Order: sequence, then structure tokens, then C-alpha cells
Amino acid sequence: MILQSALVAMLLQTAPAVPPQSPKATVAGVVVNANGEPIPNIRVALGKLNVNLGAFTAFVTGDRPPRETTISAEAFEAIREEMANEIANGGLPPEELRQISAFTSVSLTDIHEVIVSPTGATVVVPKSSPPIMTDDRGRFAFTAVDPGTYKVMFSGSGYAKQDYGQRTIGAGGVPLTLSPGQSKADIVMRMVAVGAVSGRIRDAAGQPAAGVPVQLFRFTYDDTGKKTVQRVTTARTDDLGDYRMYYLSPGRYYMSAGNPPGQNNQQNGFPTGLEGLMFGGGYSTQNRVPQSYTITYYPGAASENSAAPIDVQSGADLRGIDLVVSAQQSYRVRGRVTDSRTGQPPQSASISMTPQVRDVNDLIFSGGAGNSNYKPADGSFEFQNVGAGVYALNASIPNAPQTRAVDFNSMSPAERNEYFQAMQAQDLVLPKASLPINVINADVDGVVLALGLSSSVSGRVRVESTAPDAAASLDFIRLQLKGGTPVTPLDSGPQSRPVKEDGTFRVDNVWPGEYRVSIAGLPQGFYVKEARAGEADLLNQPLRVTGPNSNPLDILISPKVGTLDGVAVDAAGQPSPGAQVVLIPARNRERTELFRPVMADSTGHFDIPGVAPGEYILAAWEAIEPNAFFDPNLILQAEAQGKAVRVAESSSQAVNVMSIPPR
Repeated sequence: MILQSALVAMLLQTAPAVPPQSPKATVAGVVVNANGEPIPNIRVALGKLNVNLGAFTAFVTGDRPPRETTISAEAFEAIREEMANEIANGGLPPEELRQISAFTSVSLTDIHEVIVSPTGATVVVPKSSPPIMTDDRGRFAFTAVDPGTYKVMFSGSGYAKQDYGQRTIGAGGVPLTLSPGQSKADIVMRMVAVGAVSGRIRDAAGQPAAGVPVQLFRFTYDDTGKKTVQRVTTARTDDLGDYRMYYLSPGRYYMSAGNPPGQNNQQNGFPTGLEGLMFGGGYSTQNRVPQSYTITYYPGAASENSAAPIDVQSGADLRGIDLVVSAQQSYRVRGRVTDSRTGQPPQSASISMTPQVRDVNDLIFSGGAGNSNYKPADGSFEFQNVGAGVYALNASIPNAPQTRAVDFNSMSPAERNEYFQAMQAQDLVLPKASLPINVINADVDGVVLALGLSSSVSGRVRVESTAPDAAASLDFIRLQLKGGTPVTPLDSGPQSRPVKEDGTFRVDNVWPGEYRVSIAGLPQGFYVKEARAGEADLLNQPLRVTGPNSNPLDILISPKVGTLDGVAVDAAGQPSPGAQVVLIPARNRERTELFRPVMADSTGHFDIPGVAPGEYILAAWEAIEPNAFFDPNLILQAEAQGKAVRVAESSSQAVNVMSIPPR
């Protein structure tokens, strides 16, 4: 008995201590419509903010998606499997293996899905609190929520996607911070009904125009500060010329109708190119008379900048948004190709015209122009039946034909990978040329494409040596050269592969010209202190590339960043929850990476870590759309109503700011 008691006492002494668990929080509420009536079957999701996913977080901070992207746990598994196959093929350089590890290192134990924003911020919807549907009385409840900061997201058929606390469509919601044991059970979410736009498209003779692409778009700013067109949705007219676009979030839109740039060759009544391949011209019948139409903007403008806005209210069904379109005219583009090394036309040349679309989704509607009728005797080429539009005219000397067929079946995965890499490297060093071509109401003649060789720009990333304790992972740093002539649609400029372990990098396929150096994927808590090419200060002037002997780039990054925190308040001095707070550089605004947007929490408090030292304007808006702070009018507002702030190295300061109400 004594021995048994002693044994029990010993086990109690040696048993590992179980850490106490924090009490769970509760989130509950009701979802109603504009009339206050409960809405059943609305999906409600809790997305946890400020979750560190290790290498994946660093990866997406550098390689941001163009739009908000949701990756489910199942999609993560599929990506991992594909990456495992890539690794099995062998031959991957170490820097690419580091990219792969960003996905494989994510623990999916408590991940239902991950939402990645264009800013690189990640939101994790946990399996422990998976999305739920509202009941027949519009109610929802999460009863076992880990403490933390969340965004509450709502979506359902017939309603616009919204976040809790969201003030305008397109703006962010208010983060919800839950302490251990807290019960937040008073949420009343008023959903906004979607709208629709419809109308009829006629030709110049007043007849219905069938199969015409109709597009609804918005003007937005991307993360580079460039004003761009963002396509929202598309439709095609039926045999009556009618179209209808629905499930639209309330807001301001613009509309166009017509066929995008490309060759007007059509066969059997269907557009050729990707438009015909993907959609068959909209309707499959041999009786269709082929016709393409020049793009026209509502209510009849020739330019997107002259288009009239269409304001869609909640639940609105806007009818009669009609347009008259004209038959698309065909033009000819002619020129010649010379090899700058010899001054003579090359014996063979691959020439193409690619429409310069601004939305990746528009690629499927653009057929391009592929038949150049190249004549090696004099280097002349000619494209026929070209529709009006902006193109990149590209030429290159193709790779020499294989003397014998390649037997891929006899190669190992590593050998196949090595073969394709060698072919890609060979293609990069072939002479090329590219020119922008604007085809407007006339033929284009006398174009000269002088084939030349691109070069490589090399350099090294250094970490400031005065910071021995700073953890600087260079795994996901990428250097991009912005500028020059785009060779392909959506080409944002040459960029390096991730830097090597010693900090060295190389950017291939760089043509002579001026470029702005942009660096993404910096380790958390670092900024670019210097960027130089010889005596040139690349933080304040462009990189000039004249040929293969360009000066190597020297990039110095430093952990001596500053931090700001404060409270955004309204005109009455009360906290402004969910305000969009932005730190705007006082100078060098072409360096868009210096703009630092954050959202105030439910108490109006905000934190801006990792700020590069310099002069700034701190501003806040009660509600604006993503990246709208690049709008020159809003920057004028910031200059008039914001606060001037100077951030020194390794500084920390508290600054409150008054939020600007919506316009």
C-alpha cells in the first residue's frame, strides 16, 4: 500500500504539465435584408487575421495575386502533389525549391481555407470554426472560437459579398478582436441585394447585332498605382441583340460592346483565335453571318475615358442600357525586319501581333494576329484584316530545327527538365525585337523591326552589417525592372528569380532602355536602404540599360525600420472603426512600395510596422475602395487633411489622425 502510494506520488510529480487552455469566445448574430427581414442560407465565415504561416506568408507578400484568391485545404493538397512531382523530375535550382517549401511547410491541421489579398495579407478560416449557414430565422453562432482578431464574411445567392462593419461595397470590414471567454452575440448584418443591367445592341442599320461581346467594367488602381480597367463581367447578345448581366454588387460601372483587337479572319461564321476556340462565337450554327464590331462605350463614346457611368443601386434592375455598334473595319500592318548584327533581313523570322489587354481575363477574347506573310528576300511582312487596337509587334529568329526527333521516353525526368531549360536558355539569347503599334482608322506602313540581343543585369542583395541579430531571409526577394516595351500581354517587366543564398541574382532578357527598380518579397521588418548601379542612385532615378556591360546592382536592405501607431477618429473625436489608414510618401510617389495602407480595428486603433525612414503624410478615410488612395484627388485630400510625419531609423511614435468622410 505504501509502495503503491509512493508510485502514484512519483507519477504525479513527473507527469508533464498540461498548459491551461484559454476560454473560447462566442460570435453570434442575425442576417437581415434591407427591410429587416431575416435571410436564411447565408454563408458566414470567420477569417482569422495575423496568422503567421511561416514561409508561405513571406512568399505571398512577394508574389501577390492580382485579385483576392481563396485556397482551400484541398487545393493546398493538390498544389503540394504537383510540386512533389516537380521535385521528382529533378533539376530544380535551390531557389525554386525554397518557393516550393513555402507551400509544403504550411500545416493544414486547422485550416479550412486561406484567403490571400492583393496586398499579400492572409486570412485563415480554421477547421475548428468552419463556415456555417444561417438558419430559417437568419441566425448564426460560432460557440468555440479561439481568441484573436477576425473578419466576419457573409455571402449568399442574390446578395453582394460583405464583411462585418463594411461601409461601402468594395471597402474592407471592421476587424473583430475576441478576448478569452468573450461573447460577441449582437451582430446584425444587413445584406445588400445585387442588381442587374440589360439592354439591346443594334448595328448602324438598326438591326439586332447577335453574338456581340458586352462588358461591364470599373476604373480602379492596381498595387503599382496605375489607373486601370477592371472587367467585372461579360455577356453576349442573343439573336434579338439582347444581353443581361446580373448578380452585380451596387456601385458605379461602365459598359462597352464590340469585338476586341485581333485579326478579323472568320470561318463558317465564327471568330477565329482564342475567342472562337473558347466560345465558338457565342452560338454554334452554320447559318450565322460572320460579323465583328468596333468596340463602343456607353452611351456611344469611342473611348473608355468618355464613357458615361452606370450607377447600380441595391436590388436595381436597370433596363434599356442600349448601344449602337458599327462594323469593325479591317486594316493592314506592313513593315520589314532587319538583323542589327548584319544589317540584312534574316532568312527566317517569327512575327506576331499581340493585343495589349489590361485584364488577364481578356486574353481569352483576343485572337491576336499570327500570319505575317514574311518574305526573307527583302525582310518584308504584312498582316491583313487587323482590327483597331493597341498591339505589341514582336519578331524573333526561331530556334534552328532539330536534326532528329527527340526521344523523351528514353530520358529521365531530370534529363527532360534539363533539356527544356536548355531550350529556354537558347531562346532567350536569340535576336528579338518588339514595338508598340496603335492601329486607329488607317493602315500602318513602314514599320522597322531591328532584331537585337537582350542582355542580363546581375547584382547582389546585402544586409546591413550593423544588425547582427536581424533574421534576414532572402528566400523570396525578387527584383523587377519596370518599364520598356511589353513583349507579351500583361508583361510587367523583366524580373529575377529568387536570389541565391549568397544574395546574388540575375535578371535575364533585358532590352536597352530605362527601368524603375522594384524589389518585392523583403523579409519582414526590413526596407531597401540603398539601390545603386555604379554612381546611379536607383531609389531616386531610373536604371539605364545600354547593353551587356551594365553596372552590377548593389542592393542594401536594413532592419532599422520605424513603427507608427495611433487612433483614427471622426470629426467629433470619436474612434473611427474600420478606417482605411494610409502612410503616403511626401516624395518619390512612383515608389508605390512606400505607400503603407492598414485598417483601423473596432476601436479605431492602427499599427503600421516596418516603415522605411523618410517623410510621409498620414491620412485616414472612413471608407474607400482598395488602392483608391493612389487617386490624385484623394492624395490632395490627404495633403490638406492629413498629418505630416517624419519617420527616423528604428523610431517608434504614436500619431492620431482624423478620418475623412466619404465623398
